[in-house]
Amino acid sequence: MARELGSRARWRQRGLDEMEALLSVLLAIVIAHAIGATNIGWAAFTGFMVMRTQLAETLSRGVLRLLGTAVGAAMGWALITRMADTPVVVALALLFMGTVTLYAAITRRHSHAWLFTGLTFAMVALDSLKQPQMAVHAFALTRVLEVAAGTSAGILVNLASAWTVRPRIQGAQHLFADTVENAPPGWQKAAAAHALLAGGVLGVLPLLSPLLGASTLVQAAITIMAVMTVPLLSLDGEGNAVGTRIAHRFAGCALGALAAAGALVVSHHHLPLAVALLCLGVWAGRHIENSGKSFAYIGTQFAVVLLVVVVPDDIHQLASAPGWARLGGIVLGIALLVPAREAAKRLGRRRRQPAVSDS
Repeated sequence: MARELGSRARWRQRGLDEMEALLSVLLAIVIAHAIGATNIGWAAFTGFMVMRTQLAETLSRGVLRLLGTAVGAAMGWALITRMADTPVVVALALLFMGTVTLYAAITRRHSHAWLFTGLTFAMVALDSLKQPQMAVHAFALTRVLEVAAGTSAGILVNLASAWTVRPRIQGAQHLFADTVENAPPGWQKAAAAHALLAGGVLGVLPLLSPLLGASTLVQAAITIMAVMTVPLLSLDGEGNAVGTRIAHRFAGCALGALAAAGALVVSHHHLPLAVALLCLGVWAGRHIENSGKSFAYIGTQFAVVLLVVVVPDDIHQLASAPGWARLGGIVLGIALLVPAREAAKRLGRRRRQPAVSDS
């Protein structure tokens, strides 16, 4: 990563995309404030994640993310208004929804929509265990507003770039990139077992609600869904795609939390300096993400934690606590997921062992 950050040639190669991502983040913050969203950091995160080089991909990612968020929020709200929002009911609901949406995210087209349906449902359902219904309704609504703000920002920045800078660099092909996903036909047994394991771990989280806060549970759910969303082909190989994502997610979040804490100390709640440090961190995170190397996911997580900490709802609320809370939720998700995966592996090996003959 140090070599990536120190190479001037790589900065020149990726500079335009990283500037677009940064502008998308800043515009998402402005739009989120304008439309009354309450979690500005999530809007900034969305602006960072949907922004891609090709306009078609930005549109696809943004629309699918918005659709999945809206459906997941509506389903989560329906759960708590029509059924008892008790830990056992929420646990069963998360087991079912987590399994179904993760399986679809791995094996079907439009994986972003499926993933964010499951993620948002889990966030709303877990929040309902700690908040009254009206607060949960506001949480679900603002989540949709935040994603809409980030998606709109990404599309607007991409359109502006497509009309000005990018045609001179790439020609017109960035407008018409092929974003069709290949969906494997038929039932995928390995993916089903993988998704069921994730759903089972998600189902444990509501049972921990008497001991832990909603933010920790929500971050743990996001971690479980995110690290278990891996390519279908990796489930049948000898590699450890999930283990790698776990390690990179933890490393990126830890580095981001440390960097964000340092930024708060340096800026002393001074808005222009805080914004400058945020821009530097987002640029660096995107640069690592764009490396195409095995550690690219670390850059994504680094930038996300910076956005969570350094983009509060109000400048006077700048604090490192959200970054450490996110890290705590990641640790919880990993602590639940790793032993569950190990137990599943051992069970699978026992089933594959040939029976011992008495003769």
